[in-house]
Amino acid sequence: MDVYASCTANVDYGNGYLPQRGSSPIVISRDVFSPSSQINIVIHAPDFNSDPYAIDTIGEDGSKVIISTRENSIPYRLVETGLDTGDFAGYVTLSSTASICSPICGPTDGFLAAGGDDTITVSLTYSDGSTISSTSFGSMPTNHKTIPEFPFTHLTLLASMMSLIFFSMMKT
Repeated sequence: MDVYASCTANVDYGNGYLPQRGSSPIVISRDVFSPSSQINIVIHAPDFNSDPYAIDTIGEDGSKVIISTRENSIPYRLVETGLDTGDFAGYVTLSSTASICSPICGPTDGFLAAGGDDTITVSLTYSDGSTISSTSFGSMPTNHKTIPEFPFTHLTLLASMMSLIFFSMMKT
């Protein structure tokens, strides 16, 4: 689904997200730190995968997802990334002015007031009142770019092999 293509996860395991042992089931990432950063959220919550033949949601009907900064917090709804995955994703955009949400935002709309160096906290509250949460820390963006290929790698490899052959022939 294109809507969720920008949401990132800790470990990609086929169509689903598999948290690493001891890690939080909530993953928060952003690519750039600016007043209008897009915050990607993925929550691994197989308990909310109520219908294996439908795309489920969390953040409504008894459960609550709250996204917070030191400036404000908003209720949010996340949508399952596919049929029977138990992974719920969405994103919110940071705003330097105000939070806009009516009454529940998500999975791809809503603005959350934040300063440029704010940490982001995402909390999931189950209908029984238990809560899990995760907070993004640090001032460096997550870089999802690939390492560029060096243009002279093949030439260097060929020269190394030629010199190895040359020196091995000189020994004999």
